[in-house]
Amino acid sequence: MRKNIMKNFLLLVVLTGALTTVGQQNQSEFKPSFRQYILAGYNFGGTAPTPMPNTIRKINAWWPEFNPSLGYEVDYVFNEHWGIGGAIKLDYKGMGTKSEVLYMHTIVDIEDGDKPGKFEGLFVGHNKTVVKNAYVTLPLHAIYYPDKNWKTQLGVYFGYLFHGSFSGEVTDGYIRTPDAVGEKIAIDTATFDFDDEMRKFDFGLQAGGERRINSKISVNGNLSWGLLPLFPKSFHGMDFSMYNIFFTLGISYKL
Repeated sequence: MRKNIMKNFLLLVVLTGALTTVGQQNQSEFKPSFRQYILAGYNFGGTAPTPMPNTIRKINAWWPEFNPSLGYEVDYVFNEHWGIGGAIKLDYKGMGTKSEVLYMHTIVDIEDGDKPGKFEGLFVGHNKTVVKNAYVTLPLHAIYYPDKNWKTQLGVYFGYLFHGSFSGEVTDGYIRTPDAVGEKIAIDTATFDFDDEMRKFDFGLQAGGERRINSKISVNGNLSWGLLPLFPKSFHGMDFSMYNIFFTLGISYKL
């Protein structure tokens, strides 16, 4: 009886040791490493107020501008599941929209009419806005690999605006200046141009996922949500804050 117990105990010790050795070998097979990728994608979204102000009564149209995203990414992988990464990207973020507004605070240039000139006040009528911005973006993120085919990431991004355009026109309405009980000026067409008023820096959160297609190519999606308003507090062209909110759909190529 005792001999059988000893044999079984010794067999259990041997099996435990063997399994431990195999586990250690499997762990030792993974070596921390750097991974490099070329990124290409397209940005969908807009520069939008959050929440939507009640002065914007109706959105009649929205369209994306030409918004490619190109970049280079480096990841450092600690083990089979965790890593960190960073990238440098060229991001175009633009959109156009047409809306109906009621007493929206703005600054417009009236070229034709009884009273040409620049006016600040509350506008009622139709508004068209076109945004065409280009950023150098630096994303930094933590990485989690659920399995060998999936990659998820969460982090922040920093952006530098090297080319910006925020312009448009207002039509078929009027502006009261300087306030709601001020002088009423009819407007057939007037324009605005706030290119030089935008912040040069952007900052926000980003989260995304990636699915491997083969050993080199993966498809990915990434949401970036700006936390800095597009315009500084000193800007008086509108009375609400706007943020860059974009979703990037793209591919990556592993070098």
